Amino acid sequence: MLNARPVRGRFRRLRSIANAVLIAVLFAIPWVRIDGAPLVLLDIPERRFHVFGLVIFPQELFFLWLIVIGLALALFFFTALGGRLWCGWACPQTVFTDVFAGVARRIQGWRGSTAPRRVARWRKVATHAAFLAMSAVIALHLVGYFHPIDDMSSRIAGGRPLGTAGGFFAVFTALVYFDFAILRQTFCKYLCPYARFQSVLFDADTLVIGYDRLRGEPRGKRGVAAGDCVDCGLCVAVCPTGIDIREGMQMECIACTQCIDACDGVMARIGRERGLIDYRSLVGLERLRPLRLVRPRVLAYGALLAVVVIGFGTLLAQRSPMELQVSRNRTQMTGSIADGRWSNAYTLYITNRDVAPHRFEVSIEAPDHFELLAGVNPIPVAATTHVETRVFVVAPSDAVAAGSLAMPIEFHLRRIGSDDRVLSRASTFVLSSGSRSRAPRAPGGIHAGH
Repeated sequence: MLNARPVRGRFRRLRSIANAVLIAVLFAIPWVRIDGAPLVLLDIPERRFHVFGLVIFPQELFFLWLIVIGLALALFFFTALGGRLWCGWACPQTVFTDVFAGVARRIQGWRGSTAPRRVARWRKVATHAAFLAMSAVIALHLVGYFHPIDDMSSRIAGGRPLGTAGGFFAVFTALVYFDFAILRQTFCKYLCPYARFQSVLFDADTLVIGYDRLRGEPRGKRGVAAGDCVDCGLCVAVCPTGIDIREGMQMECIACTQCIDACDGVMARIGRERGLIDYRSLVGLERLRPLRLVRPRVLAYGALLAVVVIGFGTLLAQRSPMELQVSRNRTQMTGSIADGRWSNAYTLYITNRDVAPHRFEVSIEAPDHFELLAGVNPIPVAATTHVETRVFVVAPSDAVAAGSLAMPIEFHLRRIGSDDRVLSRASTFVLSSGSRSRAPRAPGGIHAGH
């Protein structure tokens, strides 16, 4: 495992701030609630996803796909502009590996060598104990994106079993420990798929971390060579993936800026201008022409991202805060009641997509003298849940014609106390002169769902 040398500098300070902010956000999100609902919770058992105040149900997974596609296009857009900004500044692999390496240095110390060295046994044990504790904290918050974190925390504090979530917590802890304590940047070099296809997203104007060969070569000790590079090798010593940035753009470079700070420090000590290694485009490194930010690749990614964002916003604006599904009871055909009228039974599935409880009124649009019989109306529905209730539609006795006849009707659903938006669903009332059954029981059961 490579033991990169620590470095100080302007980018190191900025990255430390960015790391702290990103970790704070990652840990805070599972705890934050909006009107009692979690900010982000992918509740797979209950089949609903809370995403920044939006509750997505299984029939609305296109919202989740649009979010994923939008994030991917945003990554492509910023990669075309700034190269591997994600890898160097925001990727959890880089952020947490950096934190784990810092903890190891504090416990084991640093003696100025990147090679493996002998460390006291108790220091190794303390280091890995700290790694396990950190992995458990990270795993708890990762599982908190799929299971309410306050429930897990209270169970842990009270010594109660975690159930299924406990199994995921143990697996996540082991994976986090193996990744950040053992693999580290080896994941970036050999396993990360993004590193494999990043070159497809780059062009000659993409900003990368590069070595100014025209200024630095020929390299050599100060006073011997004409170039600014003194061949100290510090840029290699501080690189977490162990590459030599002077050899040109390489797939293993994660744009962590360690080499920039190391080289700037050397240039400052020998009285030469900083920036021998810096953010540059390929055309800038060769002094071919000025950098162009606006170019076809960037415009294409930006346009696609704009289409996804506009489409998402449009669908969100048109999204109904409720959902109604109607299913006619096919096992019980047309029935007659005591006064000679005819009835059909229906099962209604009413979904409340809001983060607050509401009452919903059901009505029908049907021929004259048709009547809706419901045990409870308006129907209360808890936040982000659905209920299943049975109703009857009753038709007058003179509606029966010879043979059988299907008559179209519509169910209307209105949320009490809100706007005048009405949700309508079409169904059918079936009449049959040859079918008479016992009078149905009065509808009254409402079955809550999630």
